[in-house]
Amino acid sequence: MSRFVLQLTPLNKSTSNSQILMLGDWSKSNNERDATVVEYHWNNRAKLYRDYKYISSLYEKYLVNVSKALNDIHGVNHSIEFWRVIVGPWLHYFISIVLDRYEMISLAAKNYEIRYTRIPIYNSDEWIPIDYIDFNHKYYSDEWNYYLYSEIVRQNELIKIKKTKFQLLPNQTENKRYSPIKSFLFYLTRLCRWLPRHVTFVEVDIPQEPLHKLLYKLKDFAFSYYLRIRPDYFKPDPELRSIFFKYFNEKDNFESLLNKLIPLNIPISYVEGYRKIEKDSKKIFPKKTKLIITSNAYFSNEHFKVWAANQKLNGVKFWVMVHGGHHGTALFNGPGELTENIADRFYSWGWGDYNLPSPKLSLLRKHDIKQDGNTILFLPYNISKYSNHIDSSPIASSFNDCIKVHGKFFKMLQAHDLRDKVVVRLKSGLDLWDLETEYKKHHVNNFVYSDQEPVLESISKSGLVVVTYDSTVFLEALTLNVPTCLFIRKDYWEMSEESSSFFESFLKCGVLHYEEETLVKHILTVQEDYHKWWNSNSVQSVINSFLSEYGLSSITWQKDWFDEINSALRDGKSYD
Repeated sequence: MSRFVLQLTPLNKSTSNSQILMLGDWSKSNNERDATVVEYHWNNRAKLYRDYKYISSLYEKYLVNVSKALNDIHGVNHSIEFWRVIVGPWLHYFISIVLDRYEMISLAAKNYEIRYTRIPIYNSDEWIPIDYIDFNHKYYSDEWNYYLYSEIVRQNELIKIKKTKFQLLPNQTENKRYSPIKSFLFYLTRLCRWLPRHVTFVEVDIPQEPLHKLLYKLKDFAFSYYLRIRPDYFKPDPELRSIFFKYFNEKDNFESLLNKLIPLNIPISYVEGYRKIEKDSKKIFPKKTKLIITSNAYFSNEHFKVWAANQKLNGVKFWVMVHGGHHGTALFNGPGELTENIADRFYSWGWGDYNLPSPKLSLLRKHDIKQDGNTILFLPYNISKYSNHIDSSPIASSFNDCIKVHGKFFKMLQAHDLRDKVVVRLKSGLDLWDLETEYKKHHVNNFVYSDQEPVLESISKSGLVVVTYDSTVFLEALTLNVPTCLFIRKDYWEMSEESSSFFESFLKCGVLHYEEETLVKHILTVQEDYHKWWNSNSVQSVINSFLSEYGLSSITWQKDWFDEINSALRDGKSYD
């Protein structure tokens, strides 16, 4: 066997003449095309599903011990459900991330003869996130993943280490700045926090005007405007963090690794900064309320989470609304399961125990899109090159297969002189795969970024929308009732048993395509009149059935929300 130098991330490129082994082909550059790449372990979808169940059980196990440690640290006696609201999202994601990186290191050590890997100089304390938002920014980056891989290599001693002079420093997370008007409205909201409220909405997918109308109709205080406040930084306290070790005694190799890494990486907001957040949250949110409703704040708004958890101690009910399209249709969805377990009631768009129409989709029904173009708007899925959660979708390096399929699709379009009609709409911002560079290899040159124009404008310029992921944007296109095709890889988008029949119907009527050949053939068949195909009875029937189950919307959505909330408030303590 060849003796390799292991490259953990693109940041530790080898300067020797040794054969290079890389943990992902996302890090290939022009001078590394001859490098060997470790096969991504979650390309094995059966293993992915087994690991999903393993992570779920491990999360519940560690939540018990983390809760005990946090009670000890803060001198309280709160339940596991209390801490689930606060620390649960970080803990679930962290376990998923560490398992992925550990498996890749173990796979490399098992299957290859590795001489060594290089790790940088770093201060572990500098990599402790302040809060979930900071954690989120970090886990997308090469820098943080180089830090985590280095920690794993150091802790399990599977691979020989060589230290370098390369100093690894974290990127600074910028605090979001709000306009003076938004800041003033937030100030007014906080001034009125002492007024008792029946229901408190925080970060729901409802525009301000209909939200205030809904509050007024509920005879509640009709003004609320919340902005996120970022937690303060506190210097990590090794003595406080050592308390976690009292509650961790697992002997399994991977769990032993978690025992070491959780205390070293749990965000400052849950340890050193917790008391400050608890104090400040009381200055932001209402002193008294009966019902809390959110779509997004439960995951990463630290002040909200602490306030909500404390309100629940007083019997306040906590409702969480679904905000992602793949949640209901997926065979398995880690973040989705996490969401449902946090809430007293979890509301979906038609497929759950509790259902309400989506305000966003409902408002889209008012739009009469006049498509005046004949371009093909291509909406590609894009993700981090490093995994951060686990669900039935392409993950990390497995996304390479999707990119290859997209390339074949563009090549086939060119054979029919259709490639120049493609306009690719890309996401702005996050550190994702460089799809523009990848697509330009296939001579695709028409790009628009999400911060350049609204998606409705992009759709209005097109004749056909091609969506490459099962998501909210697919539901939006269906709700707008514009000609749309879903183009996904069947191997990487496992659907639930309940939703499978809908996707089979989509497949039969030309809405769904698993292969580039069938999609191109379909485009050639209907390109003269996309709307004639789209408005046929067979297509419209399956779309309407699907939306009623997974993308519920209504022109009377405000009344539906009012009736549901008002009924719960009338019933008082009986609406759990």
